[in-house]
Amino acid sequence: MRRFLLQAVQEEDHLAPAREVFGLADLDRAIISTAFMTASGLLLLKEVLEPIANRTKLFVGIRNGVTTVQSIQKALEIGCETYLVDTGTRTRIFHPKLYYAHSTARAKLLLGSANLTMGGLRTNIEASVLQTFDPAIADDAGFLVDLETKLNAMITDFPEHVIRATDHDQLAVLLRSGRLLDERKVRAPEPAGSSADRDLDTVPRMKLLTAPISVPRAALPPVPTAAPTAPVALARQELVWESDGLTERHLNIPTGSNTNATGSMLFGLGAWSGIDHQFYFRDEVFKALNWTNDTALEKSHLERAWATFRLIIKDLDYGEKPLKLTHNSLTSARIIKARNSKTQLHWGLVKPLVARKDLLGSVLKLFRDTDDPTRFTLEID
Repeated sequence: MRRFLLQAVQEEDHLAPAREVFGLADLDRAIISTAFMTASGLLLLKEVLEPIANRTKLFVGIRNGVTTVQSIQKALEIGCETYLVDTGTRTRIFHPKLYYAHSTARAKLLLGSANLTMGGLRTNIEASVLQTFDPAIADDAGFLVDLETKLNAMITDFPEHVIRATDHDQLAVLLRSGRLLDERKVRAPEPAGSSADRDLDTVPRMKLLTAPISVPRAALPPVPTAAPTAPVALARQELVWESDGLTERHLNIPTGSNTNATGSMLFGLGAWSGIDHQFYFRDEVFKALNWTNDTALEKSHLERAWATFRLIIKDLDYGEKPLKLTHNSLTSARIIKARNSKTQLHWGLVKPLVARKDLLGSVLKLFRDTDDPTRFTLEID
């Protein structure tokens, strides 16, 4: 029996079929192979993997800019026999993705493009085939032996590159070397290209049929204690804010009669829980800027500052621009009680780049340079 899956463009995902694979009755062994793994992805399978962990072997690629130290820690906590596949180069990565379970009466295989991440199991457009085998049939039995033999052979054939995960100290070294990432840190965008003409890209955000499943950050294991607290050299940008889906008001493309184009965007709470948005941006995010009060007496409560922002839209780099910020310093009880946003970004020179309908529903992420806190990156995607 075979079934073809096309995630997100159809109302189906890879999570349910993966759970089906590992729910196989009387399972005697299971294998997962994935290029990329995150703890938020692995946690989606935690309930079905825990009862079979002592019979489950996991192969996961590292040195790929995606797999996280928390995901390997979580695999060890669950109890899976976990192997890290390190090719020793970024130009060739370990890329097979499969979810396999075997019993004496039946075997199941989910084989395709889905990594063990939230995107792979839920939100990306992924394709796989879910197939059931009968070990009593010679053809099926031969295929299953071939599959298991070839995967297991990597352990003995490449002992320097297929390494068993053992403990926190080992993972701390891998994190320090940059071969594993810290899932709690969101990496700054590395655009695939650059452009000087925004009119060449007007493709709106694709509306897919599956959505992420919430995984609390508290569920992520902490970074191994032996790891250094300082960021690695490449991590010069830190995520300091993330919006909800951008609206016409955010992007200054109002169509309603009650919505005005202000030329600016207020920094609210967005998707960044746990902050006081009335003061967070002025006192934390932009505190290093040279703030001065407006020279007009009636506007003297407004503080102004300039900062340098690199604008990245849908993975294209549109360069750095100076943009102005305004903060309303009034702290009357009425303003505080209303919980209105007090800090805004003026789009200025980049307004023609962002006032576009194809960006509706996109998310804006604000990154700050850890070496120069007056420089920022705005990513809209």
